[in-house]
Amino acid sequence: MSKLYWMTSVLLMVCCGCRTGATSKAGLAARPYPAGTVDDVNDASVRPLRESPEPDSRITLTAAKRVDAGSAERSVESADMSLSLVQCISLSLAQNPDLIAVRQNENVGSAALGVAQTYPFNPFVQVQATPYQNSQLDDHGTTYHYVLLMQTIQLAHQQQFREEAATSTLNSTRWNIVQAELLNVAQTERLYFNVLFLRDVAGLAKANHQNNLQLLRVLEKQFEAGQANASDVAIVRTDARSTAQQARLAKANYETALRDLKRHLGHPADSPIVFHGDLRSFQWKKTLTETAGTAEPVASLPLESGTNASIAETRAASRPDVMAAHSDMDAARAAQALATASKTPDLQIGPYYQRTADGMTYMGLRAQMDLMIVNSGKPLEEQRMAEFGQRATAWQQLQRRAELEAHAAWERYEFALGALEEDAEYGESDLPTELRSLEEQFVAGEVDVVRVVQARTSIIQNQRARLDLLNEVAQSAANLTGATGIPLEELCVSLPSP
Repeated sequence: MSKLYWMTSVLLMVCCGCRTGATSKAGLAARPYPAGTVDDVNDASVRPLRESPEPDSRITLTAAKRVDAGSAERSVESADMSLSLVQCISLSLAQNPDLIAVRQNENVGSAALGVAQTYPFNPFVQVQATPYQNSQLDDHGTTYHYVLLMQTIQLAHQQQFREEAATSTLNSTRWNIVQAELLNVAQTERLYFNVLFLRDVAGLAKANHQNNLQLLRVLEKQFEAGQANASDVAIVRTDARSTAQQARLAKANYETALRDLKRHLGHPADSPIVFHGDLRSFQWKKTLTETAGTAEPVASLPLESGTNASIAETRAASRPDVMAAHSDMDAARAAQALATASKTPDLQIGPYYQRTADGMTYMGLRAQMDLMIVNSGKPLEEQRMAEFGQRATAWQQLQRRAELEAHAAWERYEFALGALEEDAEYGESDLPTELRSLEEQFVAGEVDVVRVVQARTSIIQNQRARLDLLNEVAQSAANLTGATGIPLEELCVSLPSP
């Protein structure tokens, strides 16, 4: 029996040493780096990358660890429930219900990687004994028995390919989380700008209605004094009813926008939160700053050179969803390599000990291997090759679509900014100031009411068009952030703060 124990120990040492060296490498590469800030996520997601990454490229970002919900809540309290754009973005990254649910996918991917890194060291033992025997020979009093210990050894490094596939899948999950956060930031910007826009529209509609009511009171007094006719009173009264409806509609739209933004931030609709900011306080840039993998600017390129669109396309090529598609391609490549390696059958080998009824003792090794005659593994390999081709095509086309979306988003931003600059040459009129002299002339009986109504309508349309232009620039900037990953800090001279 001592020989049996010796052979068993030797085999166990050999089997334990069959682990491939890529396991420790994959485990080291999958270890997360220390947590940073939210800006690090934006920097990682917009870093230019035109060429195809290496097959073993891995992302260790986990944006779920980069936002502290408690600090976001404290920022709300410190601001007396008044939130700026930056605070809204931080709060949405910390408390948005969809993001919280998506971030849990990383734990599943990490657990799957742990399963792949566990080598299938599961030897099996087989024991057989026959205490009752009927022999015609002399009975030596020996019980027939044997002990067999077998271990499966993978000869084609299947363990390495399983780890590579699991690591690539985890990378894809993490990139998808970053993409969800990028879309969350862009959506927060859209909802925030929409709140500011509808608040100004509601204020404009309310001011217009108040001025119409004042005009109606003046006209009614003139009618009682015999200085105005009934048709003018009817015209102003109808206009006052119309502006009252417009004011109610504008207020309803503003309340709806408030509820949408609060729900996006993870707060109930009745929470006492106000949003600080003004669309007129944002100063937008006409140029983009190109970076070379660092936070330091390389060059600020003029708009006329047409290079800004190229920079936007370069940023879009490294968008998180594009990187996730590349990680899917890496996982498909590893699955194809695993299918190819599986064409080499596993070897089952182990020590064997037997003692027969006549007292003979046998010790040695027993090996077993499948003969892949009917199923050679070629069909599965061809399927994995087709899947890899499909993933590669999906990655290439997604990268192309991201570039087209980035180009279209930049053109929209450029056009809206140009229209806003053209409108700025005429200046911004103020409703009470512009109408004061005309209304004074109306009270003095120098102009009729029709001229006042026409002037007020023209000024209201001018101010509304100005608000529409400001909102279009802000919405196009948010759309550019979602399409390219360019943070708003690169599109604004400075973000307003409370």
